[in-house]
Amino acid sequence: MQEFFLHHPKSKWAGIIVLGVILAFGLFAALFDWNLLRGPLARTISRETGRPTTIQGDIHVHLWSLDPRLQIDGLTIDNPQWADRKVMFGARKIIVSISLGRLLLGQVVLPLVELIGPEINLERDATGRASWELGTRSGTPNHNTKPVRLPAINRLVIDDGRLHVVDQIRKLTFSGSLVAGEQHGRENSSAFKIRSSGSLNAKPFRLDANGGPLLNLTPTKPYSFSAHLTASDIDLATEVTVRKPFDLNALDVKFLVSGEDLADVFYLTGLALPNTPKYSLAATLHIDGTTIEIPNLHGSLGSSDLSGTMQIDTSHDKPQLTAHLTSQVLNLADLAPTLGQRVPPPDRLALPGGAAPTHTSAPSPSPGPSPAAANSGFLLPDADLQVNRVRGMNADVTYRAGSVKVPKIPMKSFNLHVILNNGLLTIDPLVFDLDEGKLAGRVQIDARQDDPETRVDLHIEDINLDEFKSTTMKEAPLGGVMQGHLQFQGTGTSVHKFASASNGDMSVVIPQGEISDAIAELTGINVLQGLGLLITKEQKKTDIRCGIMDFKDHDGTLNTTTVYIDTSNVLITGRGDINMRDEDIKLSLQGDPKHLRLIRLRSPIIVGGTLLHPKVGLNAGKLAEQAGIAAALGTLLTPAAAAIAFIDPGLAKNKDCTTVLAQAQAGVQNP
Repeated sequence: MQEFFLHHPKSKWAGIIVLGVILAFGLFAALFDWNLLRGPLARTISRETGRPTTIQGDIHVHLWSLDPRLQIDGLTIDNPQWADRKVMFGARKIIVSISLGRLLLGQVVLPLVELIGPEINLERDATGRASWELGTRSGTPNHNTKPVRLPAINRLVIDDGRLHVVDQIRKLTFSGSLVAGEQHGRENSSAFKIRSSGSLNAKPFRLDANGGPLLNLTPTKPYSFSAHLTASDIDLATEVTVRKPFDLNALDVKFLVSGEDLADVFYLTGLALPNTPKYSLAATLHIDGTTIEIPNLHGSLGSSDLSGTMQIDTSHDKPQLTAHLTSQVLNLADLAPTLGQRVPPPDRLALPGGAAPTHTSAPSPSPGPSPAAANSGFLLPDADLQVNRVRGMNADVTYRAGSVKVPKIPMKSFNLHVILNNGLLTIDPLVFDLDEGKLAGRVQIDARQDDPETRVDLHIEDINLDEFKSTTMKEAPLGGVMQGHLQFQGTGTSVHKFASASNGDMSVVIPQGEISDAIAELTGINVLQGLGLLITKEQKKTDIRCGIMDFKDHDGTLNTTTVYIDTSNVLITGRGDINMRDEDIKLSLQGDPKHLRLIRLRSPIIVGGTLLHPKVGLNAGKLAEQAGIAAALGTLLTPAAAAIAFIDPGLAKNKDCTTVLAQAQAGVQNP
C-alpha cells in the first residue's frame, strides 16, 4: 500500500481527503443538535399535508449503521378546524429505520417501524369533507386520490394505539384500540396481528387481522394476511394478498360476505346497492389503482342463485359500477325486498378453500326501506327510496334470469338493463317473458330531486290467458290472448306514494277469447249466473268476441272509462274506481242479454275490498245504481276505440274488436 501511494501521490491525497470528509461527517453527526430540524421538518409536513404540525419532543438520528434510524418524539398533526377532535395523528414516539443495502439496489425497505402511543382521529362530515383528504386545510374531497403506496416493512410495532373514526355519510362511529407486533425470529402464521373494535350504524363493529411474520419481507415477494370483520349483521371474511408490499394499489382479495340485506354494505363500500333478502356472496377481486375487478362473483340472494362479473372505477367524483349478472333460477319473491319487503333466508355459502365464518351478530333492520312501512297493510310497498345513495354513484348493470319461480304465473325468464347516471335511474328494457307472451317496457326514476319523479311505460304483448290457472283447476277461467299498455307518471319516494299521486292510462284488450265455468271456482260465487251467461253442462264455455277494460288515472285514482266485454249472448259493462291511496276497490259488472228473456238476473257483480284482500260478491249496495249497460252505447265506443289505439294501432285494422264496435255503433247486436 505504501509503495502504491509512493508512486501515486495524488491517490494518497485523495484518500486523505475522503477519510477526512468521513471523519468530519461522523464528528458532525455525533455533535450536531438534530433538534434544530424540528421547525423546518414540521413546516415541511404542514406544507405537504395542509395540516398544522408540531414536534414537541426530541429528534434522534443514528447514522452509523447499515440500517440508519430516525426517532421523533411528540409529533402531532392537527385535524381541519371543522373537526370535533383537534389532533388527526399524534404519537409519543416514532422510530423508523431504512436499509442502505436495499436502497443501493433501488428498493425502499424499512427494517423497523415502531409507533408508541399513536392516536389517530379521522372524521368526515355530512358534506363530504374528510380529515384524511390531505393537501388542503379544509379536507375537500379529492376524487382522483389513488391508494397509498407504502414501502416494505420488516417489523411493525404498534404499542398502546388508539383509533377514532366518525363518518357521518356512512353512519360509522369507531373507537377502538390498535395493537400490532410480532416476536422476532419466530415462525408464526399469525405473528402480525391487529385487533380493533367499534360501532357501525349504532351496531357492534369488530376487525381482526392476522398475518405471517414481516421479517425478511421484500418488495418482490407477495405478502398475505387474513381479516375478519363483523358489523351489525354483516359478516366479512377475507384473504388479502399484497402483490408488492406494501403497494396498496395492487391487491388480490378473496372474500365471503353475508348478512340480512345487501344495502347495508353501503356503510362499508359507499355503493348504493339494492335491498335484498339474506345474502351470501363470494368472489376474488383484483385492485389495480382506482379500478376494482370482480371476475367470478357467485352466491345467493334469498333462494335465488347469483353469479357474474363486476367492475368498480373510483377515479371519478362518483364510483362507477359496471356489472353483468345472471341467475339460473330466480324466485320472484326475492325481488320483493327491493321494494321494501322481506323473504326467508338462504343457505350459507362456504368460502372457496375454507370454512364459512360463524355468524354471531343479532340481525338488525336494514338502513334502507323501513320495515314498518313495508308491513303497512298495502299491497304496494311504502318503503322510501334512499335518494342520497342513488345520487352518490353511477352504474351500468345488466341482469338475466334463465328461469323464474312465481306462483300461478307461467313465467320463463326475466331480464333488465339498469343505467344510473347522476341520480337518473333508467331500467330499459324491463322484460318478463311468459311461456306465451311477455310484459315489457321501461321505468325511469329521476332522483335528482328530493321527491323522485317516476315514469312507467309497459306493454302486455300476446299473453295467453289459458296458462293462468291454479293447480286444482282443469282449465283456465279465461281463454284467449291478452294485450295491454300501462303508462303512468308521478312523484313519490316509494311505490305506494308514487301510485297515490300518479296520472296515466291503463288499457287491456282481449280481441278474442272465452269464459269457462271455472270462473265460478276462481271467484267463489256463480259469476256466470250473475252476469246472465247461463253456461250449461253441455256448454262449458261462452265466446268472448271482444273484451276491453280501460282506466284513466288521475291523482292516484283509477277510474273506469270502459269496461266492455262482448260475448255471444251477453254484453258485460262496468263502472267503478280503484283508489290507490288506500288501495280500495269499488267496481261493478253488469250483464245485459242481447235477446229477449223471460227471466233476467239484474244483480251486478261487485268487486270490493282492497288490492291486498279483494272481495267478490253479488251484494249490489249503492253501486247497483251505477251498474248496467250505458244509456247509449256511444258513451262506451269512443274511449274503447281510443284504448285499442293506445295498446296497438294495428288492433284497429285486423282484430275482432273493430268489427264488434262497428256493429254495436250501428245498433246491430248479433254477428
